[in-house]
Amino acid sequence: MKVRNKEAERIKSTCTPKELGEAMQALDLESMDPENRAIAIRERIVEVMMATTTDPRERRKELFQKAAWTYGQRRRAHRKSNIII
Repeated sequence: MKVRNKEAERIKSTCTPKELGEAMQALDLESMDPENRAIAIRERIVEVMMATTTDPRERRKELFQKAAWTYGQRRRAHRKSNIII
C-alpha cells in the first residue's frame, strides 16, 4: 500500500471554497446554450486557478502554461468576434 501525502500534493492557492463558490455562482448559465455551459464552467475554473495560484513551481508546469495559453487564445478569439469591421 502506498501512502500519499495529499497536503504536499495540493496546489498552493489564495482561493477559499467560499470564493470559488461565488465565482462559479457569478456564471449566468441560464442564458447560455446547453452545449456551451461545460466550456464556460471550465473557463471560469481556469480563470480562478490562474488568478489565485501562488506556487511558482506550479505556475511553471507545462499543464498550467498550456491552460494559460489556451485561455488567452479563447479570450482573444472572443474579443475578435465582437469587433465589427
